Amino acid sequence: MTQIIYGRHPVLTALRHREASLEEVFLAEGLKGAWVGEITRLARSRGIRLRHLPKAALDRLSGTPRHQGVAARRAEFAYLSLEELLARLQKGPEAPLLVAADGLTDPMNLGNLARSALAAGAQALIIPKDRAVGVTPAVLKAAAGALEVLPVCRVTNLADALRLLKEQGLRVVGTDAGAAGSLYEVDLTGPLVLVIGGEDQGIRPRVRQQCEVLAAIPMACAAVSSLNAAAAGAVALFEARRQRLAKSRLAEVSSP
Repeated sequence: MTQIIYGRHPVLTALRHREASLEEVFLAEGLKGAWVGEITRLARSRGIRLRHLPKAALDRLSGTPRHQGVAARRAEFAYLSLEELLARLQKGPEAPLLVAADGLTDPMNLGNLARSALAAGAQALIIPKDRAVGVTPAVLKAAAGALEVLPVCRVTNLADALRLLKEQGLRVVGTDAGAAGSLYEVDLTGPLVLVIGGEDQGIRPRVRQQCEVLAAIPMACAAVSSLNAAAAGAVALFEARRQRLAKSRLAEVSSP
């Protein structure tokens, strides 16, 4: 099976990563620019068919006019199994950092969260199969190429997956606007799964039970009670990144 991806960054990133199995690239007729030249060069160097289409045809192919004049046909997105994820974590040199998105239904939220996860050094994104958005073309567009690099593990039962990760030594920390403790007071330097709740109900009860710590992001203004999932995830991820960098610098200074 195949799927259509669209947008400048998703298509360019897929072309740059040879692991991405692209079959065709589509450009809008008359499109110009240095990045168009790069897409053309990369497609030809990889032997990928390149077609020029009228904008209306590209709109129909993409299912949206927001394709920036470029789309591609690729093999359907390949999810990582939980077993494969665990095997990768065992081989990594750094303390694992994973993100679990519990029930996100907005493609923009999931795509933006994936981009923040990759930028902050996360090794994978975990999502549930049911009642949540998967990796769709809209998610790939919002992720702007991040999901060509960041593995996504899709699980049948997120609570059970978190329990298994805890058994492997990872700490599970959930973000919750109603929590008493501050995220900035939680140690995020060890093996970690950050759980980000869905747009409507936050972290579901069974998933919440697997969280060893629930922490809130302190707000400076009472009129803003919470952030959306992607924004909350970005704050939590980069707080983990800040703490890990600080710990690494301290270790360098302390070493003889």
